[in-house]
Amino acid sequence: MKLQAAGFSTEQVTALAELIDSQAATKADLEAAKHELGAQIGGVKSELGARIDSVKSDLEAAKHELGGRIDSLEHSLGSKIDAVDHRLDMKIARLDGEFALVKWMLGFTLAFEVALFYKLFLH
Repeated sequence: MKLQAAGFSTEQVTALAELIDSQAATKADLEAAKHELGAQIGGVKSELGARIDSVKSDLEAAKHELGGRIDSLEHSLGSKIDAVDHRLDMKIARLDGEFALVKWMLGFTLAFEVALFYKLFLH
């Protein structure tokens, strides 16, 4: 062997060979590590995909729930606005009636005063 020819003893060559065997990675070691790493990456991808799908599902459920709540609030608010609008219409109608009555009373009072004025001063 080349190391022995260079002056290394058999024990030194053996120790060096054992050190290299224990520290160096072979192609098979690298392939096994690559395969294991690929499997781990695949597992992480799969788990991440499942979590993303779960989050998407949760978001869709929340979106649907919020949509339902918004529709309910719109309906409730619309009903309350309609009730307020109806009350305002009723009050405006009542005020219109009262204003018409006041106009008639004012007209009658004015006509009565004109008649009194005519009778007192012109007759």
